[in-house]
Amino acid sequence: MRTCARMSCRSSPIATIALRYADRTVVVRDLVPTRDPNLLDLCGSHLERMTPPVGWLVDDARTPALSAERS
Repeated sequence: MRTCARMSCRSSPIATIALRYADRTVVVRDLVPTRDPNLLDLCGSHLERMTPPVGWLVDDARTPALSAERS
C-alpha cells in the first residue's frame, strides 16, 4: 500500500508533486500509477496545506474532474 510522503502519515496519496527547479515551479499531477522516488505522493490533507518555497509557483496540472472532486 502506498502512503503519503510526509513522515509518519499513513494516509493514502491522492496526488503526485514534482519540483521543477529550473523554473521554480511545484507541479501537482494526478497520482502516478507507480511510486517514483523522484516525486512526492501526498494525501489530501498534506496537499491542501502544502506551501511552495518563497518565490515558487504552483502549477496544478491534475485532470479537472479529479482535482474538483478531491478539493
